[in-house]
Amino acid sequence: MLSHPQRILFLLMGCFTLILPVKSKPYIIDNEDFLYSFSLQGNRQYSGGYKAVARYEDGFIAAGTDGRIDRITISGTITKSEIFPGEKFNCVITHDKIIIAAGDRGTLLSSNETGIFHKVDSNTGENINSLSLFRGIIIGVTDHGEIISGDGKGSFKKTRLPLKGNIVSVSARESDCFGVTDEGEIIRTADGIKWDIIDFNKVYSGYYKTSYFTKVLMTDNRIAIAGIDNDGSPVLILSTLGNVWTERPLIYTDDQGHKVVLEDSPNDIIYNDSEDLFYMVCNKGKVMQLPACNQCNKVAVISTEDLEGITFNDKMMMIVGGNFLIKAVSLKW
Repeated sequence: MLSHPQRILFLLMGCFTLILPVKSKPYIIDNEDFLYSFSLQGNRQYSGGYKAVARYEDGFIAAGTDGRIDRITISGTITKSEIFPGEKFNCVITHDKIIIAAGDRGTLLSSNETGIFHKVDSNTGENINSLSLFRGIIIGVTDHGEIISGDGKGSFKKTRLPLKGNIVSVSARESDCFGVTDEGEIIRTADGIKWDIIDFNKVYSGYYKTSYFTKVLMTDNRIAIAGIDNDGSPVLILSTLGNVWTERPLIYTDDQGHKVVLEDSPNDIIYNDSEDLFYMVCNKGKVMQLPACNQCNKVAVISTEDLEGITFNDKMMMIVGGNFLIKAVSLKW
């Protein structure tokens, strides 16, 4: 197994020449004092926190452990916090003024246009790990290979796929919808009914290391899948149609000018099409910016907490994580 210095040397010799990017720090609105005074636990070592964040009206909405669903301004201030005792939310999406949050043991909540939540029958007792909207239908994915679908008003339909892993993430665009498992499987559908299964590790055996996926993101012209490989190193693979995949090198230049391989597990990824940039949030407070130029990756450390979710609107990026961390980060950094 290659050490990190050997991996860097291998990539430099065989793949590309790195161009040193201009170093810059992200502009961060830091409201940690507010966050920790507001936190119901009041303990920085608490392992809970936000698990997901989404755009909502002019700001954002985040959901996580302790049954918390919080509305957040673009500056990172919580304007309303709701608590659903006994619940743990893993994902949240919005559509128009509707909010859908889901989590452990099949919990699924939907709000009406006034923001009042009600429970919806998800038709599963599995942990719901991720949600996406595909052609007006809500798609949810769970542990043990279940997929639920519905309009958020009535009971959901359920399908179980013969998978080795838990489906941990789902994402959709107009033409298709993809999901990934923590055993390196990729699932895809063009109609929301019939799902194809691709065992990435089997198909690419001998070309890439064994991978365990954590997140999938669909854009208009690319598909990004993040995860870790069998030695715990982060991986990011990209495709246009989902038939051929290419690994993106995760090398960046640190503040001392050294070329470094990212070491931390990625938990979420977004794409800013106006800037042609991916942003990936990871454990240990790291955010990686990935432009079209493979040699120009940048990393910023914005916290000591694990970062779990990232989204943006036309004014600000919002990042959430452990200990109910909130970071508002400028789109220009």
